[in-house]
This record gives sequence, C-alpha cells and structure tokens, in this order.
Amino acid sequence: MPFERKIVQDLGEYMNVISEIAGTDCQKPPILWFRGLDNVRHSLIPSLYRKKVRADRTQNYTKLHYAEDIRTQHYIAKNYHLLSSEPSSRVEWLEVMQHHQVNTRVLDWSESSIHSLIFAVEAFFDAGRFADKKRMECVPCVWVLNPKKLNRKIIKYIAQNEELKKKLLADLELTFQERERILNQMNVYADLTEYAETTETSHIDYIFNLSSINDEIFRDRVRLKKLLEKGAVINPYYYLLSRIYSDGYCLSGRILPPLCVVHPYHSERIKAQKGVFSVFPFYREQEDDQYLRKYQLNPDAMDHNSMAQDCLCQIMIKNPQKIVLQLMENGMNESWLYPEMPIVSSEIENHMVV
Repeated sequence: MPFERKIVQDLGEYMNVISEIAGTDCQKPPILWFRGLDNVRHSLIPSLYRKKVRADRTQNYTKLHYAEDIRTQHYIAKNYHLLSSEPSSRVEWLEVMQHHQVNTRVLDWSESSIHSLIFAVEAFFDAGRFADKKRMECVPCVWVLNPKKLNRKIIKYIAQNEELKKKLLADLELTFQERERILNQMNVYADLTEYAETTETSHIDYIFNLSSINDEIFRDRVRLKKLLEKGAVINPYYYLLSRIYSDGYCLSGRILPPLCVVHPYHSERIKAQKGVFSVFPFYREQEDDQYLRKYQLNPDAMDHNSMAQDCLCQIMIKNPQKIVLQLMENGMNESWLYPEMPIVSSEIENHMVV
C-alpha cells in the first residue's frame, strides 16, 4: 500500500493534518515521529546509503560494513574525550556521528511536528545562509511516521520467519534441543500485548532503546543461551533485533524496514530537536538494483519499502513563506533547532521572511 500524501498551505492546515493522522477521538493518541525535508523529491535514505558503496551479493561482511567500521573507528579515536558520557554501543555511536555530519545508516527524526516543520522551511528564515535559487526551487515537506506500527510489523515478520530466526541464532552454537526451546519462547513473546503488565505504556510499546538492549545482552553474555532458553530477563526478540540492526547481519532481501529506536541524548542540540532515529539494516545488493538506481530510484529508501509505506504520510508545504510568517508570529524559529549563540545572533539580525 503506497504512503499517503497531503498538501497544506498554512500552519492551521498543517496542525489539522497531524490531528487527522493521530486520530483526534483517541484519549491516548499514538506517538508520531516527524522528519522535515527542504525538497519533496528527497527520499528517506540515510547518508551512508546515498553513496556508491554497496553491500556485496554474497559476503556477510561487505564493503558497506567496512565503510561504517572505518568511519566509526576514526570518529571514536578523535572525539572520545569530547563527550561527557561515553556511548555504550556501536549503534549509539552512530547516532552521535549522524548529528555531526558523518555518513551513517541512521536516519534522524523528531518527536515534534513543529521542529520538523521548521527544518523543512529553514531556507525561508535566513537569507544569509541560503541562496535565492534554493528557495525558488524547493518544495518542502514533512514526513510523518507511526513508529509503533512499523516496529510491530518487524516483530511480526521475524516471528513468522523460522528460517531467519534459525540463521540469527546460529552463532550461539546451540544444540537442536536448545534452539527449539528458544524458538518456543519466541512464540510466547511474539505479541507484547499478551503479557504486558499494564496498558499505561501502550503508546510506547515496540519503540525500543537499541543501545540499552545491547547493554543487557553483553552484560549477561556468558549466560545468554540459558537466559534466552528459559525466557528469563531477556526478551528473545531483543537479541534478534540486536543481530540485525546493531551487529549488521546482512539481509538477503529488502523486506524488513528500518527499526525505530530511542537513544540517550548526547548533546543539547539532539535534546532540543527531540531527536529519535530509525536504524537501517544492511541489505544485500540485488540484480535489478542497478537498473533502479539508473532511474534515480534508491531501493534502500524507507518510502520504497512495502512494509513501511502504510506507516508513512508525506505532508507537502505549498506556501512556505506564509507558514514561516505564522511560525514567527507564534515565537517559533531556528533557535528551537539550534540552541547556540550564532543562531540566536542571526535571529536578532534577520527577523524576517525571505
């Protein structure tokens, strides 16, 4: 099912569309994530996958794995001392790198529809930083994502795919009996609603902290087989998600979409932007991928993933100048995104719509 597309001309219409997507008759509206882009033609692709490096068709450790590894090694070596708290896992380091313009397989989103709208129309706030041509040519948009719905689909797909589960468990060197007991535990945990202690957290069910999951797995690594087998302490699906999205298990097809995750904030900027993330898996390159890329269709894009499409909606901004004026009238500006001195200075000197 293709994603929905809406068109808005002012701030009121934008907020109404968000309410429609959320469902205004709900006492507990769903958690929605937002991503603002300055051009409606841009797909939902992380920066590492926009490059020419591809995952090989046969290798488990591919050129794309190496491209991530070498970036991460150098970034950690040269920035470790600058962080007040050390990221505890690879995927957490990727989040930090993403916010400092390093190419990663992480796509950043915001829990705030207004912050993402400001991102989308940012070129119309500051004439000094953006060229006239960019404002004339761009059609901004905001993508809306239902992260719970998407992650629930991921768990359901893994739960029904016995072959994939067995491959992901293979590195634990299980006996047949041990593997069968773990697979039986997975049948119990396949639907979180079956054993949730309370409905009070239903809005955040399935939205995972992948870094925390990795910490839990490594803390009990020695006992991991027994814990998974007994269904004690560790949800067995956490282990499978860690193998795919953190370790980078190379998937043979592009059925599984990115996983929606929350992470600890490692900067005031990420906190101000209410940053959350989708982590892309590694996909093996397929025979027809080159043909698709030739026609500017990136097969890795989230908006091209059939499982993700009905969890997405694209809101096109038809009159960005009007919306920027309305945002400014309500005290909303770039300092909401970048709580830093140069942006505040720019706000003082450039309080106008361009």
